[in-house]
Amino acid sequence: MSYFRNFPLVDYRFGNETTTALFQNLTTYIDIIDQVRDDLTLYEKYVIQDGVRPDVLSYELYGTIDFYWTFFYLNESLRIQGWPMNSLEVYDYAKQYYPHRIITTEDPMHGEFYVGDILANRDEAGDEFGNTFKARILEKNYDLGQLTVKPLIDVKSITLIEGGSGYINPPTVTISGGSGTGATAQAIMTFINNQGQVETSETVQSIAIQTGGEDFVAAPRVTISAPDRPRGVQATATATISGFSIPFNTDVFSVANQPNVLLWDEDNAARITAKQTELQYNAAHHYTNSAGERQDLTILANGGIQASSTLTKVTYLQRLIDINDELKSIKIFRPEVVSQINNEYQKLLRN
Repeated sequence: MSYFRNFPLVDYRFGNETTTALFQNLTTYIDIIDQVRDDLTLYEKYVIQDGVRPDVLSYELYGTIDFYWTFFYLNESLRIQGWPMNSLEVYDYAKQYYPHRIITTEDPMHGEFYVGDILANRDEAGDEFGNTFKARILEKNYDLGQLTVKPLIDVKSITLIEGGSGYINPPTVTISGGSGTGATAQAIMTFINNQGQVETSETVQSIAIQTGGEDFVAAPRVTISAPDRPRGVQATATATISGFSIPFNTDVFSVANQPNVLLWDEDNAARITAKQTELQYNAAHHYTNSAGERQDLTILANGGIQASSTLTKVTYLQRLIDINDELKSIKIFRPEVVSQINNEYQKLLRN
């Protein structure tokens, strides 16, 4: 790009190359902009329009794309945070960096609901373990009464298609694919005969899930190792993943303090009432009062949170929009001086 063409050349060794090559010294810094930064006669305020690139703005203001670099030198915020995004990019950025769900409660959460725990809604209409959904706690915010969670999509069941034959020892069960991790299972080789006695078979009788794993987006492959006997038949099985999705504005949740828990101790499970469940980027990042000042929610004596109808919720998305809008307000050199400053800058580079 034209900005670097007059940078002094230095010997530089790229990667594992044994010889050096002449290349512009990208660390070169000329302080001429710092010297005139506060001279009000040289610049004016400007608001970048949505989606306008720096080279396009340079052409619109100065009739050439070569002065785009002045925007970054004159505005420290652009150097640190980069050029402002357009509206669609801000929205996509919010979805990418805040992809989870936030559950809001007014109940106390001290001493329980730890990061890494599994949160679940318990209902007789749920799966075989009574879960209508499960989620892992990623973050806990006492001041806002929030739990940031992600749905825990695990391996729900494994169905034996072919029990095989010729297994002297229990085969190894491998679960892979489906974009998930952490699922494990074991082959069960025993069965109860007609006399009620336990017998061991050379055929796989069932597959027991040990840990369900998480983050699956599709059913994983189940691979059962080959039989021990030469003419044995290899067993096969398929997996089914849970269909959990976190509901919006549901009521009661339970939590257990161990990972991937399947059987819950209902008597000791902590419970909260969820007042709201939202997509993370639409949830409250903070609240402001009527003057636009950040305001904390009231924490009650029992450790719970008291909501306030007088405060304004600022979402994660709105916060990103506000930050991006601030980046759009910049200083620009006046058209009548920008060429002179550029010439002086390029001359100092060559000296």
